[in-house]
This record gives sequence, C-alpha cells and structure tokens, in this order.
Amino acid sequence: MANEKQLGIGLIGAGAIMHLSHIPTVMNSGLAKVVGIYDPNHERAAKLAAESGGGRAFETLASLLDSSEVDAVIVATPNNRHEEAAVAAAQAGKHILCEKPLALDIQSAARIVKAADDAGVVLQVGFNQRCWSQVQIAKHLIDSGFIGDVHAFRSVYSEKASAYPAASRYRYDLAQSGGATIIDLTIHRIDLARHLLGEITGVFAELSHHVLPEKVDDNVWLLTRFASGARGGLSSDRYSPAIGDGTDLYGTEGTIHIASETLNPFHAAPLAIYTERHARDLPDVLREAHYPDAWWNTFEGGWIKIFPPRKSPYAAQFAAFCRSIREGTPPIASGLDGLRAQEVVQGAYISKNEGRWVDLPLPVDAPFHLPAY
Repeated sequence: MANEKQLGIGLIGAGAIMHLSHIPTVMNSGLAKVVGIYDPNHERAAKLAAESGGGRAFETLASLLDSSEVDAVIVATPNNRHEEAAVAAAQAGKHILCEKPLALDIQSAARIVKAADDAGVVLQVGFNQRCWSQVQIAKHLIDSGFIGDVHAFRSVYSEKASAYPAASRYRYDLAQSGGATIIDLTIHRIDLARHLLGEITGVFAELSHHVLPEKVDDNVWLLTRFASGARGGLSSDRYSPAIGDGTDLYGTEGTIHIASETLNPFHAAPLAIYTERHARDLPDVLREAHYPDAWWNTFEGGWIKIFPPRKSPYAAQFAAFCRSIREGTPPIASGLDGLRAQEVVQGAYISKNEGRWVDLPLPVDAPFHLPAY
C-alpha cells in the first residue's frame, strides 16, 4: 500500500472520541489523511481542524459529502444522528466507518445497512474490541476447536461515568443515546460474544438505575442463549471506580480468559489458556508462550499465560477498514454485525419491560420502548 494514494477521510462529529482516537489513528496510519470535519457546532469543528491539521471545517454535512477529496467518512456523533449521516454518506458514494452503536433501533440500523448495500460502499461498525491481539488469538483457538465445544461465556465491562473524558453527557440523555450503559459498554461485549461464539438467539435482561443523577440504566445484567446451545452472562455498570474487565469462555477441553482494556490483581495475563494437552499438541502461539520450571521439562497441561504486544485496536480496525475499501475484503465488523448487536439491546428492553425471555432475531417491526427506571 506504500505507493497507493492516501484515502481522504471526512470526520462527522467533533467530540472526544474523534480527538482522542480517530484523528491520531488516521494521522499515524500512513494509509489515509483527514481532509475535513463536520459538526453541527461549527466552532468546535473548526477548533478541532486547527488543532489537528485535519483539513477544513465544513459548514454542512452535504458540503463535506460533496467534496471530491472525501473517499470515506468516520461517523462519531450522538447515536440518534448516525442514520442521517451514514445514509447520506452512502448515497454520496462514501465508505463508512460508524461508531457503535450503529443506530438507536433495529429499524434505523436496517435502513443504514440497506443504504450501504444499495450504494455498494463499505460499512464497518466500530467494534474495536475485536481487534485486540488477545481476542484474535482466542478466536483462532475457538474456531480451531482447541478448547472443544464452548458451553459458557461470561463477560464484565464496567467503568464509572466520570472516567471517560467525554465532551458532553449525551450518553445519559436517552433521546440522543437510545440507552446508557447497555448501549455504550455492554454492546461491546454483546458483539464480542457473537464474534467468538456465533449468533445470540435469546436474551433475558435486568437493567436498573442506582447512582447516576440521570434516570438511566447504570447497572446491566444479561443472560443470553446462543445458536450453538451455549449460555452466557454479561454485566456492566457506570459506577465502579476501577474499570471492570474480563471475558471467560468455558469449553469441554479448555478455558480461555481474556482481559483487554486493563489488568488488575484478578488478572494473571491479558490472555490465559487452560488445557490438558501436552506440548506436542499445542499450536505454536501457546507452545512458544509457555515457560517451564526447568528448560528440560515440557508442558503437560495447565495454564499458559500470553502477553501479546499491546497494539491499539483503533489502529487495527482502521487498517482493516482501509483494506476493505482497497481490496474489496469484508469489513472486520459489518453493518449486519451492528444490526445484530442492536437486536440484542432492543430485545433486552423488551425483556425488561415484559419480564420474559425474548427470542432473537427480532421481527422487523419489533417495538422500541426504553424501560422506565
């Protein structure tokens, strides 16, 4: 790709995630450059453009999308504006990297997917946690059958509301966000569960309000069923002072533990594998990671800890996005992945409101009613 023309990226939204992640990622990628920024708050867009050298600030979304310099866009606005931006970008022939969640509800998500399909443009959803090295190794081990049939999945992702340096509190205005903790934190692990184990076919949810000044879901618990027959439990909150992070997969021939966002005293490593296989039956990534008690001893079963290089998942997801555009390869997290994750969230709302298991996928006309807290 070194000799290829850099892609021109237009940024839609000028909030914290653009400043902290997307702009540095694009600028350091060597694959693309920021050529323009649009935000309804033009002063904020102009300030970000000046600080980052990210082209010019556009007055309107249409003018950004009309620019011949723009090959693709990154959409990172409040969630209720994703559909307008993504559909307009698709109709203008621009490829789209849309931050999660794809939309507020499955109907909106489906319209975005259709617009991208009709236009023949790449639509990738910002499920960057797929791109951690430890997740990629774990997926390879699961897909190859190394830990046998996986029957249980467990994941926690917790973070106090003040930990992330957000520019506003739109995440806690449900009209803009479509959900608080479940749609900002838990949805990452919903996607991770689907990525590692396949489709989720049922959800039972308990969402409640405890701490935040806004009456929103700040404590989330989900039970899930998978098409494979596996069962899962996912939890998130917005009040834990320490970031809670960990994903476990339990198979008939082994166990996998993943820590991606942070390590704490409960984590032995970013990736830990338990297996009863001997050294001769290990894949290279595990055999090379094991340190025996003495050099002449070989592995005869137990835990293996892996410390892969800590590379930015945002950089990896952006590189995959550029590769999809240039080579026509499938996006690492497709629009359909975004829609399926949204179904789990919307199914969780139905479950909370009606006190029952909800089967997935949802019908296309499934209701969207936020729970009352």
